[in-house]
Amino acid sequence: MPLITEKPAAAFDLAQIRRGALLWGRHSTWDRGKAGFVTSATEGQLIVQYYPGIGNVTNHFIIPVSEAAEGQWEIRWSADMTDIQEYNIKPDDGQQETEGGGGGDAGGADL
Repeated sequence: MPLITEKPAAAFDLAQIRRGALLWGRHSTWDRGKAGFVTSATEGQLIVQYYPGIGNVTNHFIIPVSEAAEGQWEIRWSADMTDIQEYNIKPDDGQQETEGGGGGDAGGADL
């Protein structure tokens, strides 16, 4: 029996997503998604900064590759707002909402 075994591991494709990309994400435990931009992208995790709607502050959330691979995250992202990529997006009866996102006017468009 070998001492070391090699197993395939999930990893984010850094050719597809990188720092500065706009991203909308919703964890399976959240009612609504959050839109922000990627501040760090590694093969193991994405860190997304967003405006939580409270004064002059920002917040962030982390998307571990293990949770994304297990289907716990719905993700949309774009580097240029021309091509919008999707991962694990589930059909929804209504339009996706974001926390702190505007509604009803042209300035509130979500990824």
